[in-house]
Amino acid sequence: LIAASLSHAFGLFVAVSVGANISGGHVNPAVTFGAFIGGNITLLRSILYWIAQLLGSVVACILLKSATGGMETSAFALSSNVSVWNALVFEIVMTFGLVYTVYATAVDPKKGNIGIIAPLAIGIIVGANILAGGAFDGASMNPAVSFGPAVVSWTWTHHWVYWVGPFIGAAIAAIIYDNIFIGEDGHESLS
Repeated sequence: LIAASLSHAFGLFVAVSVGANISGGHVNPAVTFGAFIGGNITLLRSILYWIAQLLGSVVACILLKSATGGMETSAFALSSNVSVWNALVFEIVMTFGLVYTVYATAVDPKKGNIGIIAPLAIGIIVGANILAGGAFDGASMNPAVSFGPAVVSWTWTHHWVYWVGPFIGAAIAAIIYDNIFIGEDGHESLS
């Protein structure tokens, strides 16, 4: 779990960093959904990002399976004694923390110099969430991360949890942060 947490934290730090100037660092459909809900990205751009994110995940999983000589690429799954409702709450809470961090460090027009560390903060919150929730449901927080392995292994058991939970958590974080901390003044400065 520690190795998974650290590798995800560092990998996401790099992915967000290298994509920041191109797409704003969007590598997660839930983060993109949160940005859309907050009025920071258009629906068309969101759809294009979702397609790219899902295709990227599937291609990465196919490459992983190929590079490992056909080893199994397992889909996300719930641990024993973890119900779908437990997992749904985990995914909502963890994704809320992730999208709240994205808003605070990358989206908020008042972020100032803190924006410099946005990719690091985003990677660290994902790593921390994996430490906290990984043993229960894999701590996806990212429908694309769950989608690629599900396609390659053709395993869809409880897959909906990895979409519904992150989308709810992202929407709640976006609505709260956008309305309480950014407000109307912040959107006028973004226009």
